[in-house]
Amino acid sequence: MNPSFLFLLQNLTEATTEASHQKLITILSIALITTLALLTISLLKVKRLNKEIKTLKNDNNG
Repeated sequence: MNPSFLFLLQNLTEATTEASHQKLITILSIALITTLALLTISLLKVKRLNKEIKTLKNDNNG
């Protein structure tokens, strides 16, 4: 194998690795955003339920 072929092979490998890393970063970013959105929705539901529980307790205490 001549040096130019090895250089080309090395560049191709680096480009492929970089593309794989970019895809992985994109997938992980989407997963993080989705997780944060679901967490926010869950926290809002908990807050709403806490308000409802307080209202029901106040209604029972008269």
